[in-house]
Amino acid sequence: MPKFEREVEIDASVEDVWKIMIDPQNWPNWFPGMESVANVSALSVGGTFEWAKEGKTGQGTIEELVPLKRLKIITLLEKDKDAHVFELKPSGGFLGLKDDECKVNYMLDTLMGGGILGNFIAGGNPKDMLQVKKSMHQLRKLIESKTS
Repeated sequence: MPKFEREVEIDASVEDVWKIMIDPQNWPNWFPGMESVANVSALSVGGTFEWAKEGKTGQGTIEELVPLKRLKIITLLEKDKDAHVFELKPSGGFLGLKDDECKVNYMLDTLMGGGILGNFIAGGNPKDMLQVKKSMHQLRKLIESKTS
């Protein structure tokens, strides 16, 4: 199962980052591959939603939600199933002098089969690596624009 990971530091409190991250209306602005979100059942473990990408509709499930700390979402689009894990923690910024910064770590697990060869091929997939990087850049930009 290929995994891709990226951590960013955001100039906002953990509370502000969390509030923006868990709002489904914000997901199309930063969540990887989501162009729109609809039919959100609940923002709690087991909650489901539909999302669209390039004219196709996928399903999503909130698998884990620990307020201000961790969010895990499983997405499924046709046969492509992914786990998206976001972990938040306070950061002191440079030299630990600030108390209003947050580190967000994002791990994308492609949950694909295929054994050793499949994992080797997918493990170097530049598209997934770039998607993770772009997503974290967009999240930081969105949050800092809404909280500054």
